[in-house]
Amino acid sequence: MLELYMLASGSSGNAVYVATENTKILIDAGLSGKRLAKALAEIGTDAAALDALLLSHDHLDHIYGAGVLAKRYHLPVYATQPTWNAAGKRLGGLPADLRRFFAAGEKLVFAGLEVETFPVPHDAAGPVGFIFRQGGRAAALVTDLGYVTPYIMDCLQNLDGIVIEANHDEEMLFNGRYPWPLKRRIGGKTGHLSNVMAAECLTQVISPKTKQVVLAHLSAENNLPSLALDTTCSRLEAAGIATGKQLTVRVAARHEPSCRILFT
Repeated sequence: MLELYMLASGSSGNAVYVATENTKILIDAGLSGKRLAKALAEIGTDAAALDALLLSHDHLDHIYGAGVLAKRYHLPVYATQPTWNAAGKRLGGLPADLRRFFAAGEKLVFAGLEVETFPVPHDAAGPVGFIFRQGGRAAALVTDLGYVTPYIMDCLQNLDGIVIEANHDEEMLFNGRYPWPLKRRIGGKTGHLSNVMAAECLTQVISPKTKQVVLAHLSAENNLPSLALDTTCSRLEAAGIATGKQLTVRVAARHEPSCRILFT
């Protein structure tokens, strides 16, 4: 069994629960410790049952509650050395016994759950994406990246499930009220994926094995769930990839648990 559950997704906070029969981990902790514990309770689990917290990078919407959660539940926190260097103070001075280090590209194993990491292009310190493998099933979590590198494209092949960023609609971003430097950052090579970029990536990595896609990290200002979904599905169908019963495409909710992925 491999389970992913989006607890929150977007610039206001990100967290993803990943579980198998033998382990429970959290990817990112961008909500307060209290809200994270509440979200976990809402999906029927307990923060005290977590075995590890993995951080994708150092931005606040991914680490906000990490220090509180780790100290409250004596939870080991895994991050790259650059992420620790950038985020150390914001994690509330975690004791050494709770700090774990990995290099981008390294594989971690938690009671049989394999977690492959890979570097992503984002304006953060040592950012990574993840592939989770258990019992012949595999799913990816890749958000906060300016574009999809050939290496990432290779990582996303032959998966059962894909959680991918669809941050903004390009027209909404560039015609919106954000100042130009911020627009340039978001739309740049180390910013965030647009709906079109996410959809184009999916047309190249979805295989007959792929059953579930979740669009994540949508901008509240420069995107709409319906627009992200329509853009993705229309491009998939234009590429001859039918959506529906065999392949579901959903949009992660911003503030509450959503889009459970379960492979048995």
